[in-house]
Amino acid sequence: MSDIKTEAIVLKRVNYNEGDRIVTFLTPDGRISGIARGARREKSKLAGGIEMFCLSKIVVHQRDTKKTESESEQFGVLTSAKAIEFYQNIISDLETLELASNFLKQISRITHHISSAELFSLTRQTLYYLNQFYLDQNRRQLISIYFKLNLAKISGEEINVFYDSNNQKLESNATYDWDDFEKVFVRRPDQSGSIDQNVIKILRLILSTNLGVVLKIKNLTPFLPMLSHIAA
Repeated sequence: MSDIKTEAIVLKRVNYNEGDRIVTFLTPDGRISGIARGARREKSKLAGGIEMFCLSKIVVHQRDTKKTESESEQFGVLTSAKAIEFYQNIISDLETLELASNFLKQISRITHHISSAELFSLTRQTLYYLNQFYLDQNRRQLISIYFKLNLAKISGEEINVFYDSNNQKLESNATYDWDDFEKVFVRRPDQSGSIDQNVIKILRLILSTNLGVVLKIKNLTPFLPMLSHIAA
């Protein structure tokens, strides 16, 4: 038996027995679940650290799975949970709340077969900046684009922003269309494509740098519809 001490983000919570919760967290080392004893009771010391949309420091006491006798004993026991960042603005706007909730559902699904520090970093960045720009529609859209493209990258489904459908390098003086089915750029020799070098440069930045830097790029609004289409 051992204790796991780590930063964590709550992915989901399920009521258990009269006053407990089973909480699933995302950590830099992957997914972990634990029982928060008495978390639903008044004045619980754990309650504040297992809220949705917050970053917490937690301690989970791991049990010897070979000796467990009941379903509840298959989980660790959450012995400490302290919120260090609470993204309260997310829950004050319905559209932002729905967006963030959808992100966490996607993350929760993928954590069953992928564990990476990149996934934790992506989730933390996404919640942090949604909290900052919860009333800015364009920046929320850009955050969504960033999340989708980088989640695909972490999942092994990264789009190729250097070569086209014929495995030829993307050229600065050419235009392209996007093949939704194959997820590739298709060159248009007559220069009639809807995607130019500006879109490709933005995509490369999105896939190679952190979200805070991307959000500082100016004059992106005209490109958001096409970027959203590619990220979908």
